[in-house]
Amino acid sequence: MDMTQYAGSESKYLKATDLNGKRTRCVISGVELVEFERDDGRKDKKPAIAFNGKEKAMVCNPTSTSALNDAFGTDSEDWVGHEVELSTKHYATLGKDGLVLTPIGGKETELDDDIPF
Repeated sequence: MDMTQYAGSESKYLKATDLNGKRTRCVISGVELVEFERDDGRKDKKPAIAFNGKEKAMVCNPTSTSALNDAFGTDSEDWVGHEVELSTKHYATLGKDGLVLTPIGGKETELDDDIPF
């Protein structure tokens, strides 16, 4: 069986190398759950974020998912139409670059003058 198609880093999901070290702003066009099999055989479901005009979706890690929840609410349907910035960061502990998703706008944070300190 020819395995050439599996040898490259081509994926239908966005990777840090796809950004070539640049930042980009994108508008979320949809969210779906995708299933991945772990090395131990168990399966994980993660949200995959699609963007207007982009071929690849981004699979969200817990940090990105929390950032989207905080900014746009916990219902993924409410994320659609919102803008995010995508960038990369080198993670020394992993020995590689990873994607960073930063929501643009979102819920306004109220200042509480009554915080005692």
